[in-house]
Amino acid sequence: MTKREQLEIIINSLINGQRKQMVAQIEEYGLYDFWEDFKSYMKEIYSNNLSSEYFEDAVISYFRIKNR
Repeated sequence: MTKREQLEIIINSLINGQRKQMVAQIEEYGLYDFWEDFKSYMKEIYSNNLSSEYFEDAVISYFRIKNR
């Protein structure tokens, strides 16, 4: 599976409200590479406002779930 396919799966988990699944997928992707790749990917496929909202939602959701 390519990195782009993994990013598509992760954004679908976020959009569908499957945030715990999204966290596991982010960790499988590789946490240190994920955030930069995700931000670039979001800018490619969504408007600036929507990409920022999704990025912020992913960051907040990730850290809320990881710090429970």
